Amino acid sequence: MSDLRTVNARLRQLLADKDELIASQDTLLGMQRDQLTGKDELIAEQAKLIALVEEQNAELRRRLGLDSTNSSTPPSTDSIAAKAKRHKANSERKRSPNRRPGGQKGHPGSGLELAAQVDDTLPIEPEQCSTCGEHLDTDSPREGFTPVQQWDIPPVTLTKIQFDLMRRRCSAGHVTQAPAPAGVAGPVCYGPHVRAFTAHIAYRGHVSMERTAEMLAELFGAPVSTGFVASCLTRLSAQLAGFETGLKQALATTARLHHDETPVPVNGATAYVYTARTTDLIWYGAHQTRTHEALDGFDILPRFAGVLIRDDWHGYHKYSDPTRGGMVAHVQLCCAHLMRELKAVWESDPAGQAWAEQMRQTVKKARRTVDTAIERGVDSLSPTMMESLRDLYLNTAQQGVTANTHGTAGRSHDAYKLAKRMRERVDQVLYFTLDFDTEWTNNPAEQAIRMAKLQAKISGSWRSMRGLAAFCRIRSYIATAKAHGVEVFTALRNAFLGDPWSIPTTA
Repeated sequence: MSDLRTVNARLRQLLADKDELIASQDTLLGMQRDQLTGKDELIAEQAKLIALVEEQNAELRRRLGLDSTNSSTPPSTDSIAAKAKRHKANSERKRSPNRRPGGQKGHPGSGLELAAQVDDTLPIEPEQCSTCGEHLDTDSPREGFTPVQQWDIPPVTLTKIQFDLMRRRCSAGHVTQAPAPAGVAGPVCYGPHVRAFTAHIAYRGHVSMERTAEMLAELFGAPVSTGFVASCLTRLSAQLAGFETGLKQALATTARLHHDETPVPVNGATAYVYTARTTDLIWYGAHQTRTHEALDGFDILPRFAGVLIRDDWHGYHKYSDPTRGGMVAHVQLCCAHLMRELKAVWESDPAGQAWAEQMRQTVKKARRTVDTAIERGVDSLSPTMMESLRDLYLNTAQQGVTANTHGTAGRSHDAYKLAKRMRERVDQVLYFTLDFDTEWTNNPAEQAIRMAKLQAKISGSWRSMRGLAAFCRIRSYIATAKAHGVEVFTALRNAFLGDPWSIPTTA
């Protein structure tokens, strides 16, 4: 009996040990399950972190890859590698396989030709025979001559003219002094030619005030100061107030208008230069801000009711919205801007953003179609062709939206915004296919605005808004006069004489 009790006790102990072991194993399994769950959570967190890092790296690569060929950054900021890239892909042009580089056969040259009328003729005699060495003089038989011409500028020296303002007494005893000629102020002053050269060098040649003063002294013997240069430009700006008013009126009533703006440095802060232009009307304006306050204050866009060619900055939207008082009839978005943005999207992920390159080709196809129609003498595209181009455009834009919707692998927020914007702006992107007289890019305005960037690069900064406003008004005068075929120096001289050139009423 004692053995049986011993065995039972042993069995109970074994069962208790088994239960304890099972409990321990359950605890261990629970701990392992907790560890696995923690690992899964850790893996999920790591996956999120990796995705975030990849997204940030992609954005950094995209930003590092931006230059003037695929964004709106100015060419002056390009690196050496980016400049080489821009040179290679300049204007998206392909070399014709049937044409050699350079001027083509039959292309007229641009060298000087003998003038029919000359200011002076100087005979040059040979001194000895080129064959036997015999001395030759005026008694030697004459055998004709070969004319050669040299075109040069005579030495320029500062001419000092004294005007004696005579006084005369009338029969009643009153004494009257003759008025000073136009452009003469004070007992001693520089004349309109010196002032015209000052403005021409500074704002036509984009030379700093210090260098302008140096050049006037070195080239013409006129030792002027930088203060004279500054006052000269300020005085000229005041003379051109009426010209600017007429220029704005002409621009506000034109049929098609290019518009653009750019930041410039002013006394350590940032201001903005705006431009509005047609083929032969070019205006510049300055303001401290990039706002509706500036655009409304210039009083061009609020009155404009034609076709506005611009980029897609939201500040312009008001002027084509009738509910906000806008009068612009049609908008043509700058396709050059869009082509650069599409290129940047495609270069960031060629496989995932293939739609962007396809859209570039679609827009270029639309341009080629219009060019072909113009060459054939056709003034509009057929409804079938218009529908085909529009459908292709919209399908491609939708591909971009679909490829970048939330949750899609390789999604790009910037690409999504661009595709969605292009889908919504189809009528503004393709307006040039309806109106052949409308340019498909805003390049004319960008070319004009580049002059402000060039002046800023040379001068470093304007010292005041007053100086920037003077530059804009004078540059408007110079550019518009030149576009009308007017000799710029003459226009500047006449302005200093109080008779500035004005825009023809037919402009």
